[in-house]
Amino acid sequence: MPFIIFIDFDYFYAQVEEIMNPAIKDKPVVVCVYSGRTENSGAVATSNYLARSIGIKSGMPLPQAMKIGKDRAVFIPIRKDFYKEFSDRVMNTISTYSDKIEIASIDEAYIDVTEECSTFQKAVELGKEIKEAIFREHGMKASLGISINKVIAKILGDMAKPDGIKYIDEFQVDGFLNNLEVKKIPGVGTVLSTKLKDAGIVYIKDILNRDPRAMIDILGNAKYTYLVEIAENRYNKPVEERIRKNFGRYITLPENTRDKFIIMPIVRKAVDSAYGKAPGIPGEISAIGIMEDLDIVSRSITGGRINKNSAYEIAESLMEKILDSDQRKLRRIGIRIGKITSNESLDDFFGT
Repeated sequence: MPFIIFIDFDYFYAQVEEIMNPAIKDKPVVVCVYSGRTENSGAVATSNYLARSIGIKSGMPLPQAMKIGKDRAVFIPIRKDFYKEFSDRVMNTISTYSDKIEIASIDEAYIDVTEECSTFQKAVELGKEIKEAIFREHGMKASLGISINKVIAKILGDMAKPDGIKYIDEFQVDGFLNNLEVKKIPGVGTVLSTKLKDAGIVYIKDILNRDPRAMIDILGNAKYTYLVEIAENRYNKPVEERIRKNFGRYITLPENTRDKFIIMPIVRKAVDSAYGKAPGIPGEISAIGIMEDLDIVSRSITGGRINKNSAYEIAESLMEKILDSDQRKLRRIGIRIGKITSNESLDDFFGT
């Protein structure tokens, strides 16, 4: 019987901002995507629970959110590169507990701990240990769900928010499914759940008592099969590592500095590491600078097949541009490569 742990970083973007600036953690925090059309045009990317409690939600137009949060909320521009780098660190911690990890998004992951745990209770104990490690090492609160498959684990993780943990073993699953509303199942959105409700389907078990042809008309073959497998407790899609589109390496400098004689050799080391992970030759390369105040500045170039020898020069040039455009000292540097195509020969890879 598989033991699956689902991990969800609570209100991730906003929580990262709270971690980096503890002075705002007791305030409504709103992470914003500015459109650039006007000073305040854009939308809310996410918000912490305090902001949600006063009515500021994801997707809300910024002018409306600012009206609600006037003199109360903290509005922060989104910093995607920084959140990705923070997520990578937390995911690295999680990956030390199992080789079978599926990173579902920047703030969600599944791990299969069947080989690590001889009983379900040991899986629960391990889940608690992982949750504590995430908070201890990164200050990040997470919600966990633990069960026998990915779907039930995710539903439990959603139910455990915020900062909780819920679990159901194999002996409790049937009872759980008997009372599970179909709208809580991953992949069943608002529109589809409304159609199912109109057809008399409120609980997942209801689907087993309906004409399959009628259900397929509403759901389509794939989703009908998916829901029937869940209802009959036959769903068993394994935890699978996602195919990575980007490969990179971040390295902390010995000290905060702008000294190129210190920085550039580490840039080359990061290039070596990134190319060592990639299964082919990239068509895109980015240099990332994490500044002394933890802000992130990046520069990228796209085009052609960039062999490793060329990448050294390109990466150094991109880092030069970061240093020329910003007077702050660097704390960490990163190199990320993407748009990978397969190697044709070692000469292609190394540029010889």
